[in-house]
Amino acid sequence: MRRALDRTFVTHLCCVLSLSLFGLLACAPEDGGEAGGGDAGGGEAGADEASGESLTERLIARGESLELPTEWDPPPGEPIVHHTAGFAKTLCSGTFITGLDWRDAAANVGGFTAPFQHRGAVVDTVVDMEAQTVSLTLGSGITRTAKLYGSQGCITHPLGRDSIYFTPSVVEPNTPDPATTPWPMGDVLPDEPYPPEIDMGKVEEAVEIAMDQEGKTLGFVVTYQGRIIGEDYGPGVDMHTPFESWSKGKSLTGTLMAVLIQQGVYGLWQRAPIPEWQGDARRNIRIADIMRMSSGIRIVAPQDPGYTEEMGYPDHLYLYTGENAFEWAATRPQQWEPNTVGRYRNT
Repeated sequence: MRRALDRTFVTHLCCVLSLSLFGLLACAPEDGGEAGGGDAGGGEAGADEASGESLTERLIARGESLELPTEWDPPPGEPIVHHTAGFAKTLCSGTFITGLDWRDAAANVGGFTAPFQHRGAVVDTVVDMEAQTVSLTLGSGITRTAKLYGSQGCITHPLGRDSIYFTPSVVEPNTPDPATTPWPMGDVLPDEPYPPEIDMGKVEEAVEIAMDQEGKTLGFVVTYQGRIIGEDYGPGVDMHTPFESWSKGKSLTGTLMAVLIQQGVYGLWQRAPIPEWQGDARRNIRIADIMRMSSGIRIVAPQDPGYTEEMGYPDHLYLYTGENAFEWAATRPQQWEPNTVGRYRNT
């Protein structure tokens, strides 16, 4: 039972940051030190007048001075194969969840895990509307296939397999009827006038600019003090159209973790109960360190200061496109002591 609970913990945390807890952690670390070592992810390009060094150079130097004697192992496989795995998943989600034409999705959606400059490597695209799959073949003959798995969304199959490693489950909604429920739990908006301090002409102008179709914006919503004061949607979509969540998943998972902490399942400052970490120094990593991206786990992210593609395929993306994100995250060594250096990474 204990190990099952720990694996659930890995599912909650290995790839996420709690935005809902981030402000609390940054302002009030238990040990009195700076949250995440006072270090940021990408740094800034400005120069320090005293030393002549750019802030990015200082950020890199500080990280290097605190590094532990471990090595980075790039994720296995060819980068273009991983890019294509991300591309297949993006097309699958855009086609079967959002409802876009796959050609539109290929041209405009998901450049993060499937960079647009690498999409030309695909020599054959097969979209099976009945099976709800997207298969992309490279010039090497390697094919990456993503399939819609109900409540779990679109998932790219591991190489050499035509299925996934787990049994999908159906998640039944447990929410009130949106047609009769006030927003944000439902769709009903208030009838009273907009707040007098709001210039609604400016709001409407902002919405119009945002929805300029040269920018391919599909949806734009403006809120003020918990109320929608402006919204518009692109062709073929509306307020009920599902889109990719990307890093909004961090807020959702962070909220779930906050609920578990409130229920007493975990403690914010307890050591992270990840089985793979209990036999070495990683056992000192706390839940709070993971939640604010200062665990010190050694991975590489595209937004790391000093990162270049020549370094290899970044783990930060492999946790999206690889075969087992949980195993990969849990088996990485430490780069820094926990709560020493912060980087915007999926660990």
